[in-house]
Amino acid sequence: MKIRQANYKDITKLTELFDLYRQFYGQQSNTSAASRYLLDRMEHGQSIIFLAEDTNSGNFVGFTQLYPVFSSISMQRSFILNDLYVRSENRKQGIAKLLINEAKSFTKTFGGKGLELSTSMRNHEARSLYEKEGFVQETEFLTYFWKSI
Repeated sequence: MKIRQANYKDITKLTELFDLYRQFYGQQSNTSAASRYLLDRMEHGQSIIFLAEDTNSGNFVGFTQLYPVFSSISMQRSFILNDLYVRSENRKQGIAKLLINEAKSFTKTFGGKGLELSTSMRNHEARSLYEKEGFVQETEFLTYFWKSI
């Protein structure tokens, strides 16, 4: 298994994974919109995507996507680990852990304060993994969201 940063050449195979990820969260399949979304993030340098690539087959079996954010209080950059997905047939093989560790390493290398993530309260497997990987549930701050649509 090889973990590496995605590039433009990966967009077709990455789009398939990204579309599966969105379907996992109840969204309708839309590969053309998924491709446009990913290309836009890459073109504008708005996210960092790491791929888990099977070195035998060359297939992508998982990915994670980080978005940079900034804190005025600490005057530091952090990253939001917004997306983490491993194909169902490749789960329970440590691939998610490899992707998380690559995200941690990237954060440290580029002077990030840390990684933030959120997941469904019902996603017990993911929550367990995050806690094993050193993520701590936030208790100091409440998160609010304003929906414009």
